[in-house]
Amino acid sequence: GGAFFGESMFSAERDASKVALVHLVARLRKGGWTLLDAQFLTSHLSQFGAVETPQETYLKQLRPAVKVTPDKAVLAAPMSGADALSYALQPTTQAS
Repeated sequence: GGAFFGESMFSAERDASKVALVHLVARLRKGGWTLLDAQFLTSHLSQFGAVETPQETYLKQLRPAVKVTPDKAVLAAPMSGADALSYALQPTTQAS
C-alpha cells in the first residue's frame, strides 16, 4: 500500500545518503505514499525532520496508509535534483 518501510542508508561518498533520502522522499510524495517508516530515529534522520512516533499514533497512521495505492512507476522514473527538492520540501501533513 502507501506505507514505505526503509532501512539505514550508507555511502562511500560524503552526503550521498542525504541526496538519496531527498530523492526517496520526493518520489514517495509524488507517487502518493503517505507514510515513510525509517525503523529507527537517528540524528541523521532528525536533521531532516524525522520524529519518533508513539505506537498508538503510528498504528492510526498505518491503517489508512496500507489502503492507498501509490504509483510505483514513480520510483524508477527520471527525476531532476530540482524536482526532487521541490517535492521533498512540500509541507508534511502528518508525522511519519
